[in-house]
Amino acid sequence: MAKTKTKSQKSWFRRILSFFGAHGNQKNEDKGKRKKEPKSFAMEWADAIDNWKKKLRTKQLESGVVLETPKFRLTKTNDKLFRAEGENYSIILVTGNHLYKNKEDKWGGVLFVDEGELNKNLIKDLTHLDGLLTSLSIPKTNLFLETESPKEDWRIVLSWERFWKEQLVLQMKPNSMALVLLAIGEECRIFFESVATDRQKQLVRDELFYLNLGTADQNNPYTKAKNFFGFGSALTEFGNTINTIKERREKEENHGS
Repeated sequence: MAKTKTKSQKSWFRRILSFFGAHGNQKNEDKGKRKKEPKSFAMEWADAIDNWKKKLRTKQLESGVVLETPKFRLTKTNDKLFRAEGENYSIILVTGNHLYKNKEDKWGGVLFVDEGELNKNLIKDLTHLDGLLTSLSIPKTNLFLETESPKEDWRIVLSWERFWKEQLVLQMKPNSMALVLLAIGEECRIFFESVATDRQKQLVRDELFYLNLGTADQNNPYTKAKNFFGFGSALTEFGNTINTIKERREKEENHGS
């Protein structure tokens, strides 16, 4: 009888311990499964800037050695020109259209063009750089060029009326806008926050959150997720959108006058 009672008590204690143990494990599992939620725009921005600096070495210096190991060296000349040197090669890398002033105060650099377009436009007046750029349909909004460049810089939008600024933000995809803000920096972030609606800020904040999280596309509920290395296409989208709105704005101004 005493043995049966002891066994019954042990069994009862086991059930109690098992219940609390299972309950505790469930809590831990729930904690592990709990989805991360976006923080404020400012906090996601700060995290994204830190991640941007860690992942994009070439953007952290204006010129000089980006990376050097016993068998490889990457040197940056400017924002678009690099030299890669390995055991059996030394190559110039061009990451996009680039213009600069030489010692004779003439424009030099590298432009990527379609050879068919080049031939088609040889009958036009290509005496000046502006004419060449227009004829070859090279985007005039080319970021990170010198301020005296004849190509129009993104800052042109700062002089626009609020309606057109709002159109720019409205037409940009949130994932691209997030990368543009990181690529250009604080000045563009201030512009965006001064113009965007609360909903647009939330969408871009969420994109910064997903960039920081590093998740795959399917986890992003708003747009196709990008990663930090996709900033080039985002900047191209930004430049093309600026040019489109600029043309619309000029047409309306001319029509009004």
